[in-house]
This record gives sequence, C-alpha cells and structure tokens, in this order.
Amino acid sequence: MNSRPLSDFESANLAELNEAGIRSVPLFVTATGLDKGILDATEPMRAAFLESGFHDYSQQRQGQENKVIREVIFVRDEGPRSTSISLYRPQTKSGDPRFWIYGLKELAGADDVIAVFFLGGRLHAINLTRTQVANVVPTCPVAVFLLPLRQAARSIADELLARLRAIADAGPIQAVCEGDTAIGRSIETALDIAINSSRKPDYKGIELKAGRSKLVSKETRATLFACVPDWHLSALKSSEAILERFGYERDGDFKLYCSVSTQRVNSQGLKLKLDEAARWLREVAARTPEEHVAVWQLNHLEMRLAEKHRETFWIKARAEKRADGEWFHLQSATHTRNPNLPQLERMLVFCPLSK
Repeated sequence: MNSRPLSDFESANLAELNEAGIRSVPLFVTATGLDKGILDATEPMRAAFLESGFHDYSQQRQGQENKVIREVIFVRDEGPRSTSISLYRPQTKSGDPRFWIYGLKELAGADDVIAVFFLGGRLHAINLTRTQVANVVPTCPVAVFLLPLRQAARSIADELLARLRAIADAGPIQAVCEGDTAIGRSIETALDIAINSSRKPDYKGIELKAGRSKLVSKETRATLFACVPDWHLSALKSSEAILERFGYERDGDFKLYCSVSTQRVNSQGLKLKLDEAARWLREVAARTPEEHVAVWQLNHLEMRLAEKHRETFWIKARAEKRADGEWFHLQSATHTRNPNLPQLERMLVFCPLSK
C-alpha cells in the first residue's frame, strides 16, 4: 500500500470532506504509476467499488479485451471535470486489479493524494494536494459542490449543539447518580433522554460520549471502541494466555498494563504490525524469531468503528463536589460523523495505538 502522512493542507481538506459526510478512499499517486499509466486497485478501493455497485473485480476476467470503462468526475477549483477510468486485470501474474484515470497527468502529480468517493452512485475524486477544499469562498465551485452535503449532514447536530449550549448557559447540572457513568447519565437526563441499556445511539441517531475534564497535559487520547482479537486466528487464544506470557509482578499481583503501537517496540517487547495482504493487524513479540501473539481483522475493526461512532458528540464537563453531591459544568463538545473507514488502515500505520 503506497502511503504517507498527510500534510496540514491535505488534512484540512480531508476534514472538510468528512464534515460533509463524504466517506473517501485515499489514492496515493506515485511517479512510477504516472509514468507507466498503471495504478493498483488497493483492497479499500476494491471494497468501495464493490459496495457502491460500481465494479466487481472478482467477476472480471483477465486481459485487455475484458477492460471496463466508467466515468469519474474530478471536483476542482476551476469546476468539475468529467473523464474516464478504465478497470482491468492484466494477463500477467495473478491478474492483480488495476485501473487508470484518463488525463491523470493533467490532474495530479507524483506524490499527490486524491480522495476517491461516491455520490449518487457516481464516482468522484478531489486532489487533496492541489485543490482548495478548506477555507474556500462560498461562491467557488468546490464550496457550491459541498454546501448541500454540509447542510444535510448538520441539521440534527445543530439542534443537539443548541440544546447543549442552553444547558451550559443555565449553569451546572446536578449528578443523577454516582460513579463513572454519572456524567453521561446526568447529561442525558438534562436532554430528556430516558435512561436505558439500549446500544442504539442516544439522541436521534447521535451517540453521546461524556467525560470529566482533566489536565490538558493528560488529555492526549480518547477511547474510540474496544475490540478483542480474533482468537481463532491468534497464536495465543485468550487474554489470560497473553497475560501469562508477557505479564509481570507488581504490588503483589500479576499484571500487564502497556501501550502497543505500530511505531515502536514497547517495554514488554510487543509491537503491532499491519499485514496488508491478509488485511490483518498483528500483535507480535519482536524477538528472533518473531513471535506471533494476536490478530485483529481490519474489516472487523472497521465495522466496529462504524457501528460505534457513525455520529458522535464528545462532551467534556468540569466536575465540582458540593455538599449535596457532584455537579457538572459543560465546557466543550466535539462533533464527529461518518468515520472514514478506508482511512483506518493508514492511521494504524502512522498513528500510535493504545491497548
């Protein structure tokens, strides 16, 4: 998988697409691909094509005579441009899926990043490296293209934000119970949401995640979701087995508290590695020979993320102890929606994970 960290400019552009509810697949353009006129259809790209009904490589025969031509619309600063994309499997090797966008050399350069996505069943693309998506004037072609998408995406979120602001303006709210869940239950009560054990989103399809504000220096991570390994694929078949193999004695007990990342080996010798071919995230012990520990399938991680955080408000509140119990001052709310699932694979490579 050709990949690299996004620049600030590219990240801001991608954030605008995400805000508009656009789920995109990144296409990292290489000099070799441009020179040869060949681009690899990565697994996320193939999955997006299949899900949208655009193209199914598994049903396509090898050879130029079986090439399929479709339309792709490039959204540019100058306005949209329609061109063609060819989808094929060469006779050579195993017929690995390929594609080519006609006129790509005029639309992108080597090392550019293109966001590929579907709207109304039609394939679209925006060059995140060269197109001004963020901070554009309302009348420019890109802004006109995104405006109705943003408006549709924000209606219920704006309603919820207004209600949270009204609660915050009215002053602190009193805790309705004690413990870690007190803040979330108290905010739900203030929003007239009945307390129940349902796994469905809390407010008209929006999940609420509330937490007590901490020192800024300590607020570096937020838990997105929990997902146990696929034990039938893992070398070690349970959490207990991992604890036995890599745990340590502390305070008279046997424990295993550590962060595991794709970036470096931790103090227990553990590291995460991305197996692109199998689409697995592996936990390994960096030894000679390398020891396999656990496996997560990427499609399971993607489904878990989509299920848990299709749309979420992350609310922070300052807690205050009073004689009559705990009170909460609402301070901030961060809105996220439509997690860009094809981006998860890239984030696993370039961002640390905790376990």
